[in-house]
Amino acid sequence: MIVYLLNPTIDRQPKYIREGRCMQKAASWATVWPPITMAVMGAIARKYGDVRLVDGNVEKWTLDALVDDVRQRQPDVIAVNTGFPSIDADMTVAAALKTAAPKARVVGFGAYFTLLEQEAMTGFPFLDAGIVGEPEETFEEVVAAVARGAENLDEIRGLVLHDDGRVISTGPRPLVDDIDTLPLPDRSLLHNDRYRLPHNNRPFTLINTGRGCPYPCTFCIVKPYYGNRVRRHSVEYILREIRECVEQYRIDEFLLWDEMFTLDKGFVLEFCRALRDGGLRISWAATTRVTSVEEETLRAMKEAGCYLLGLGVESSSQEILDRAKKKQTVADIERAVAVCRKVGVATMGHCMFGLPGETRETAEATTRFMTHLGLDYMQSYCAVPYPKTELGELAREKGWITARAWSQYDFGGNSVMDTDTITGEEVTAFRRRAFRRFYLRPGYLVKTALRSFSLRQAISLLRFRDWMRPGTRRPRG
Repeated sequence: MIVYLLNPTIDRQPKYIREGRCMQKAASWATVWPPITMAVMGAIARKYGDVRLVDGNVEKWTLDALVDDVRQRQPDVIAVNTGFPSIDADMTVAAALKTAAPKARVVGFGAYFTLLEQEAMTGFPFLDAGIVGEPEETFEEVVAAVARGAENLDEIRGLVLHDDGRVISTGPRPLVDDIDTLPLPDRSLLHNDRYRLPHNNRPFTLINTGRGCPYPCTFCIVKPYYGNRVRRHSVEYILREIRECVEQYRIDEFLLWDEMFTLDKGFVLEFCRALRDGGLRISWAATTRVTSVEEETLRAMKEAGCYLLGLGVESSSQEILDRAKKKQTVADIERAVAVCRKVGVATMGHCMFGLPGETRETAEATTRFMTHLGLDYMQSYCAVPYPKTELGELAREKGWITARAWSQYDFGGNSVMDTDTITGEEVTAFRRRAFRRFYLRPGYLVKTALRSFSLRQAISLLRFRDWMRPGTRRPRG
């Protein structure tokens, strides 16, 4: 039994982050992320035979070389990681591998299949299946079925399949109730030293600490992918993974991958205490909601090694925040940033242009707001009307969507909506303009150099090609 796991970036093509619900060009983060979900799937597959994991983001594979490798190995299962913006390139690779190993079951997974289900298989007859939702348990059943020689996969829940010229769904799979039952990612399958932070060039990794979000944000794909119930790993599980990274792989820089790390104050305080008591001296960043930032929690996090907190700002317009069901106020945003500055934890603010109600005036106001809020770093995005989201349903009803291909649904790319109040072209220009105005402020690079971050970080941020491309048209006015 041979299982082949592939992050299908081909040499000289754009690199994409494809991790859980996150799918965007690596340039938007100035680095690539380790494919941790794939490493978990690798740990699962190891129970059934040999595993090969190829991450094209850090391995320079041509398509011909990849095809030759698959042809020689003749794997039984080929699992291809996918995302909306990279789907065309992903499927080109998948088709070539099916030709090289025609007996292999080629399975796609990721948000693309989760949000589109049967429609995701359209035009891809070479795919044997697509995984809908969290992939781990469904993937294990697929591998186990192939290992025992099963002809059909139609009794495995959580799949979309080709069946006699049509595409069928095997029905939804329940979410993993206790995520501690999942194995640790098998990082021996990864080139861990090739995933490095842009500001200090040190190896880092992701650790998933929790899944799900109870908030009803209209634009977010967390609910259809991970559900609206928060499921957390135990502190013991997380510390076991951290210790393994430190002791076996010499990694002490971490991004804790969680929608709202600070939602449960008791969990955060227990985690920070366990880090200190366990003698684990690490550096880490996390993300959270502005409504769950408290000084006591933040001080404990800093003492335990947290240096950066990502915050969902989205807009400076209360009307837009309310229409997007963010359940936060502009005052909440200002307070959260102020608390972080008081404690000494750097902030990365995330804003989104083009949500319903956006106008040129509100977009300009958000740009000014982000610039003067006191953030250390910022990310700017265009709202995307993804399927299975309230925004997606509204945009289809209103006829706002301008995209002609699913690959244009790129959270870090150009806008694909002309709403009643602003055009997509204007939204895209505002997103880029906000980035330029934030990072090209007089004295910003000097101030950054004087903080705990090096000047290299600022230079890396200025290399985000999608935001800094010269000649971009600016909004009129």
